[in-house]
Amino acid sequence: MKRKLKNMFLKTACAFFSILYKLDNKKVLFRAYNGLRYNCNPRAISEKLHEIAPDMKIVWCLKNPEQIKDVPSYVQIVRKGTFAEFRELFTAKFWVFNAGIVIPHKRKGQLYMDTWHGDRAFKRVDISADGSTSLADSYKHADVILSGSDYGDKVIRTAMKHDGEILHCGSPRNDIFFKDYSKLAMDTRKALHLEQFDRLVTYAPTFRGKDSGMEPIDFSSLIERLEKRDGKKWGVLIRQHYKVKPDESWSKDSRIVDASSYPEMQDILLISDVVISDYSSLVGDYVLLGKPTVLYVPDLDEYKSGRGLYFDIEKSPFKFAQTANELFDIIEQMDENTAKENCKAVLDFYGHVCEKGNASELAAKWILGRV
Repeated sequence: MKRKLKNMFLKTACAFFSILYKLDNKKVLFRAYNGLRYNCNPRAISEKLHEIAPDMKIVWCLKNPEQIKDVPSYVQIVRKGTFAEFRELFTAKFWVFNAGIVIPHKRKGQLYMDTWHGDRAFKRVDISADGSTSLADSYKHADVILSGSDYGDKVIRTAMKHDGEILHCGSPRNDIFFKDYSKLAMDTRKALHLEQFDRLVTYAPTFRGKDSGMEPIDFSSLIERLEKRDGKKWGVLIRQHYKVKPDESWSKDSRIVDASSYPEMQDILLISDVVISDYSSLVGDYVLLGKPTVLYVPDLDEYKSGRGLYFDIEKSPFKFAQTANELFDIIEQMDENTAKENCKAVLDFYGHVCEKGNASELAAKWILGRV
């Protein structure tokens, strides 16, 4: 009932603003994670679009704009859920979102680009057996969806049921991996107060629909093993979902740092020497850097029978562990060469990964070609 009422409101708003306002062909409305942050693929496209065509009007919808400090001055901000948001929504010719949002109607001439936020994710999103998933509804009006691999194409066609255009360009947020990111890495370390560490492990589990998250890992023990191995000072970054709090025991070790509130995940990947995750698309991004990537999946059997996965992790090239000891052993034994070989195998597994560092430019040019 709540969704029906919302859809009725959006249809009415669309009709209202279509009558009162002209469609602005040079306006682009951006939204990331339904207005929670100024980041991810929409941010990369937004900044590249301004670089190429500074006369374009860039509008961002944010839930709590006062909490976000790194939005450029050329960006017009509208607060989510206000009259201004709906006015911009139905007067901008272009929408750029990174998560399918159910908007039941577009006015004539509007174009919706969805960048997705997980081209190489694991989790099944097409759970409904009758084909009426909210995901398919969310992408019903998408004019183009970005993809970076054969695997991404398959999910777009099957789970999202999108039969329209796919732009094969990769994820714009990953463009920074192909540039000189030394200054950005230095700034990120400084912002997180990590200057004392020589090496960093990042732990970033996915959200499991509950507040508690995963069982805590004894990262102090892992740090001691790694420091004994190579004599370097190691730290661990915890990147939890915003609904999950880090385990209190981690705060007792100054070598374990909570980086959950840091706005841009790709910046954290840049400074990481090892990444631990589970079913997140971030590992599909991180392997582009050729560094050690390990999946910690103690709930693998439960997850497969519940949420479900698009492929069998046990038959994939990914290194994975189901106990903390297995996890620590894999990390301790991986060296630079084996990590690069493993990352290449993972990229080959996804098929024709097209990340080349120009995704944001290709996406921006798609928009400009339709002004």
